[in-house]
Amino acid sequence: MKRIILGFILTIITTITYAQNEEHHVESEDEHETKYKIAFTVGATHIPAAFEHGHEEDAVFVPTLGLDFFYHINHNWSLGLMADLELGEYIVDFGRENLNRDNALILALMAGYEVKPHWEILLGGGIEIESHKNLAVVRVGTEYEFPLANHWNIAPAFFYDFKEEFNTWALAIGISKRF
Repeated sequence: MKRIILGFILTIITTITYAQNEEHHVESEDEHETKYKIAFTVGATHIPAAFEHGHEEDAVFVPTLGLDFFYHINHNWSLGLMADLELGEYIVDFGRENLNRDNALILALMAGYEVKPHWEILLGGGIEIESHKNLAVVRVGTEYEFPLANHWNIAPAFFYDFKEEFNTWALAIGISKRF
């Protein structure tokens, strides 16, 4: 798992370096004329209060895949839906009882505010759907988009989920298309 995290960090650093060294900056004046954005994300979610079967001393990182759809209301505000699938099985320890989690799906309605060009703060809520117990979720996060050609973007992101029974945080990198 440490190799996955190290690889993820190196990918983000490489992406940032590449985007900053581009000789011709791909930013058009009609950037915000596109109203919709769809993104595919890959990341890792850290569950501090969890352990895997047979490994009770370690916190858990699970790979996460996401699909996001956003509508840009104006230059600064957007509304969207985030769907993230945690690809792993783990147990959350509460001291009084354990909660099994297996391939949890998180659906969240989000509001985004662009505080600076390409840098967005997101806040929203939803539900974590899982076969053992569904949980309410409040999500807060941020992402920074590096523009590529033809309204394509690459964006590293950080999210923190406040769940009914426990909290998690995630690092992800997404590829998006505005249209």
